[in-house]
Amino acid sequence: MAVEREDEAHAAAIAWHLRLPTATAVEWQAFTDWLEADDDNTRAYDALTLADAELDAAIVPPDWTPVAPAPAPQPSRWRSRWAYTGAGGLIAAGIATAVVIPQLTTPAAGRIVETRAGERRALTLADGSRVEMNGGTRLAIADADERSVVLERGEAVFDVVHDEARPFVVRSGEMRMQDVGTVFDVARVGPHLSVQVAEGAVLFQPQEARIMLTAGAALSHVDGGSARMAGVAIEDVGGWRRQRLVFRETPVRLVAAALERSTGVAVTVMPALQDVPFTGSIRIAGPAERMMPRVAALIGARAVRHGGRWTLAQRETRVP
Repeated sequence: MAVEREDEAHAAAIAWHLRLPTATAVEWQAFTDWLEADDDNTRAYDALTLADAELDAAIVPPDWTPVAPAPAPQPSRWRSRWAYTGAGGLIAAGIATAVVIPQLTTPAAGRIVETRAGERRALTLADGSRVEMNGGTRLAIADADERSVVLERGEAVFDVVHDEARPFVVRSGEMRMQDVGTVFDVARVGPHLSVQVAEGAVLFQPQEARIMLTAGAALSHVDGGSARMAGVAIEDVGGWRRQRLVFRETPVRLVAAALERSTGVAVTVMPALQDVPFTGSIRIAGPAERMMPRVAALIGARAVRHGGRWTLAQRETRVP
């Protein structure tokens, strides 16, 4: 019976591997459910993607390193198209654009708290608010009287004790978010900031643009640009805490950054792949040798290992 189950899992893994390039939202969710339903399924899919990666790696010299940037990327043929509904409190239906005016002042911090890539840490602040820090995160926490933190880099989920007289404020770069009784996730990678709300509401740039984000809303912003808003499934907010990362039209370079901070695995992305959008769900569990080939297969790339670092490259890329 055990051999029969393994054979069934192997056959299903091959079928999923062939279907994912054009998978719909329903099929992606079904794949995730299948992958997590049984360890045999996970092992079968890992073995398949690892074999695929080893076939690619066999033609790549061991001293290969990323080369000069390739031409501008085209949309990935492996990208699935998820339909997101229930924007949950966006200012306008669908995807909206709002101009964001910088918040120029940042208060002095009382203490600095940092995590290494792959390390997580939970904090309870003086007011009872709770902060769950993902890996590669640096927070500057103000004195208790101020009820504010600065997210300098990385990602954190904030579960805030609401006090109407003393609002809780999160700053990141020149942007400011004010709690309105909330559980929300904030992530920063270089100039890129994202906010996702699981409960309550967040007021983005409260003294200027005043963009209200309620449960199920997500906002993306690049320094010097405007804010982009969309919907997010509430259960996906802070999914890294449950070994799952969910992306919607996210550049592969930001997917790699999320992988690195959540797992501690160092990931480089070849230039031609960096801005290719990816939509899908990634389970971050097990050793890198199993996880990275699976991730690459989902993205439509190949994973090549160089010492302690992994590189994601286009499948079409061949190095003489």
